[in-house]
Amino acid sequence: MHQSRPRAELLSTLLTVVALVAAPRFVWSQQRTPLLPELRADAIDVRSSRSGTFHAGIGLNLPLGYYVRLETVGAGGVTRIDSNVVGSARGDVVARFLLDPFGESRWGVSFGGGISAQWAETKGWHEYLALVLDLEAPPRHGVVAAFQLGLGGGARLGIAVRRHQTGRR
Repeated sequence: MHQSRPRAELLSTLLTVVALVAAPRFVWSQQRTPLLPELRADAIDVRSSRSGTFHAGIGLNLPLGYYVRLETVGAGGVTRIDSNVVGSARGDVVARFLLDPFGESRWGVSFGGGISAQWAETKGWHEYLALVLDLEAPPRHGVVAAFQLGLGGGARLGIAVRRHQTGRR
């Protein structure tokens, strides 16, 4: 019962993430809501003179109605801290609001926010508020590329490849 405060906060955050992902899935089980997988690559804070992170990861997108997607991402890679390069990892939970959920225009825009927990070998865990803006390209061969700009542990630039849903984003 004598857990350190950061560990207790991390456990609380993880339990909240599980509840956010599981509750809508349980409630909407009659609708057979699909979990949509994605592959992604992100560069975080790379223009800084002291640090920069490159991550590759996988994620799941859960539709929470027509206009909102709950995105969970797990990623790993390397982080530069001063002149050292160390291993790092990240977990994100972001809710995105889609401006064109039915894919009526060729390009789709969404924006959102959530939390990001990042770990690096020498720094340990740090939590950040994440804000994102996505631009989805037209679908090709059953997949959609999405370009992401955002903030969360530094300025972010990412690319994701998601499975395309006919008539939906």
